[in-house]
Amino acid sequence: MRFNARFRGLLAASLLTAALMGLMISLFSLPVFFLWPVLLGVLAAATVCLMDGTRLSWLPAAAWMTACLLTVLVLLGTVTNGLAQLLDDVLKAWQQLHARNYTSFLAQEDGNTGLTVVLCILGVLCGLWSIHYVRQPSGLRFWPLTVVLAAAAVLFAPMVSVWWLLLAALTVLLLYAAHFGGGKQYSSAALRTWGRLAAVLLVCVTVLGGWNQDAARPAVVDTATNWAAEQVDTLRYGSSAGLPEGDMTKVGPRQISGDTVLEVTMTQPTSYYLRGFVGEAYANSRWSTLDSKTLSEAADTFYWLHQDGFYAQSQLTTAAQAGVPDALRYDNTVTVQNVGASGKYLYAPYELLADSDVLDAAQIGDRTLLASGLRGQRTYSFHASDNIITQYQRLAAALLEETEQTNAFLNTEAAYNRFVYDHYTEIPDDVRGFLEEKLGGYQKDEGQVHFDYQRAKQNILFYLTTYITYEENVLPITGGDFTLTFLDGTQSGYDVHYATAAALMFRYYGIPARYVEGYLVTKDDAAQMKSGQTLNVGGNRAHAWVEYYQDGLGWLPFETTPTYFSAMEKAEQYQNISGLVGQAPLDYTADNLDDAELENPVTEALREFWLKHRLIILLTLAVLLAAGMVGLLIGWLIFERRRTKKRKEGFFGADAAASIDAIFRYMMDVLRARGMAAKNCPPADYVSYMDEDLREEYLAAARLWQEARFSGKPMEELQRRQVLRLKDEIWERTWHSASLKERLRLKYVEFL
Repeated sequence: MRFNARFRGLLAASLLTAALMGLMISLFSLPVFFLWPVLLGVLAAATVCLMDGTRLSWLPAAAWMTACLLTVLVLLGTVTNGLAQLLDDVLKAWQQLHARNYTSFLAQEDGNTGLTVVLCILGVLCGLWSIHYVRQPSGLRFWPLTVVLAAAAVLFAPMVSVWWLLLAALTVLLLYAAHFGGGKQYSSAALRTWGRLAAVLLVCVTVLGGWNQDAARPAVVDTATNWAAEQVDTLRYGSSAGLPEGDMTKVGPRQISGDTVLEVTMTQPTSYYLRGFVGEAYANSRWSTLDSKTLSEAADTFYWLHQDGFYAQSQLTTAAQAGVPDALRYDNTVTVQNVGASGKYLYAPYELLADSDVLDAAQIGDRTLLASGLRGQRTYSFHASDNIITQYQRLAAALLEETEQTNAFLNTEAAYNRFVYDHYTEIPDDVRGFLEEKLGGYQKDEGQVHFDYQRAKQNILFYLTTYITYEENVLPITGGDFTLTFLDGTQSGYDVHYATAAALMFRYYGIPARYVEGYLVTKDDAAQMKSGQTLNVGGNRAHAWVEYYQDGLGWLPFETTPTYFSAMEKAEQYQNISGLVGQAPLDYTADNLDDAELENPVTEALREFWLKHRLIILLTLAVLLAAGMVGLLIGWLIFERRRTKKRKEGFFGADAAASIDAIFRYMMDVLRARGMAAKNCPPADYVSYMDEDLREEYLAAARLWQEARFSGKPMEELQRRQVLRLKDEIWERTWHSASLKERLRLKYVEFL
């Protein structure tokens, strides 16, 4: 039985070690052969398991820890480089999930060798911890590990490998179930309880990360994932004030509320499109943002752009500064108080200045600005110019003049230009086929990558104003693609319908375009405002529009909804389609960028700094880690001492039977700590381990315990004192015969 118990413990520890190491290696896509860290971890657990119950049970763990320490000291350079590589891979995984640009730890080219050594050390430590956990899977050890696994499932979904996670989770659950209820082996109640939890965990993990991003997922999983994400967003950021946030399956009759959603204050009142949600990819009747994995692949490009002071969110004013500085007539300080809109976004205009604090250098991407914090950001300020969208033709002409400023700007813009054309011209094949049928084919000018801007605008407006009727009381579109049904079926709708169709029409002509939701400060609003006066922007100012990318200038809003043609200053120019003025497209396109310009901007000086100071950095991290571990140790000691105190208070409770049960259990723990081997037998069979003069008294106490625990008969105070006296005697003999090391173990390890 003892061998079987050891084998089961070793098997459980091996499974747990394999699961945890496999989860780490797969999660961060570590280029390391999986087998070696796991084998070393299992070997470490096996040596500890085989020596369990002997006087030298501490020796294997000490030997493995010493070996790890010697490895670190002997191979310090390799280990530090491997640790840097591990941290780089962790940051890269986080970057892929959250589209953030982080400075790497600059691991050398041979970082994979060091990474293998580091993971082998971690495998050994994981094996030692696993066998310790398996032997004593208490709730105190169970819940931290459960929290870690749950955090991995949520924070790193969908990158997390569901199968490694499930292996770890199910192993932990079954281990705890096996020891559920104070040592009861595999109780049915425990198995049912943790089985249900395992089923729930399986469902959650499957929904969150059961399939990789590149793999096909059942529709039900996508539906569940989207629903869960929406609920979390609503809980964190509040509602979107009637805007669908790109989900066209929710679009039905327009519901407008006049309640205030934004409070806007300006030093120089003017009209603005305040951009919120930006739809970048269209599929299955839904606009979504580019996934983080795609954005992370462009991390070097955006790092370089931001270091050069180029932000897509402020590109219009940056272009004006390079070409026509006098167009920036004033610096308008705008303060926004978000009282009813989604707190996920920082609603900002296209005229945002490059020195605004809301611009985030670490953000990878070019869409709207995202609010920081768990609940978003409700109050913020930024700097903007006046409404220079009306001067875009003048700005475009100025960029054609070859000056030092314009050339420098356009060279930088060319890097961003490539990203734009790579990601914002895709449309579904069925939509493309329909648009080709309705809009006809087209010819691009020689040397251009897209159709002429003005002719494209004319065609789009002509189609939408001729064949589409503005109607707010429309039924939801179900059972087909939203855009196709709108253009070829219902042929009626409002701003979200028009903006979606227009964005795909622009893309049909080869012009990058996106769907946008936000709020309007109209020209009438600006005319009535005074400097410093607060404008209450109601839900009736919620609006959807299309933005297209004009080479050089950046993203420009384009109004296609008839009822809004006169709302904004520039939009009224397009009421009369025949009056549109042609404009030649700029010659700076994606094809003008040299690949050499996209090199990693990390400097050699930064690399040298890391190599010179890496020991100090790692020692600092080690000190912080040690301080944290000391803090956890102190907390654990306090918790266990309080639990022991509470346990002893039960010796003197009003219920004598319960007290006898508590005293006898404590006494048995003392005997086990003294060296009494544990066997699956009645307590009376342990009499052979007792001192000869205490055997009769122990048997009497064992009979009293059985009677108190199982008979339900009330116990007398005299009987409690009898068991308590035997406990005190056993404790006194144990304590006085123990060495200093054994006393420390009794007091601070066994907590007796």
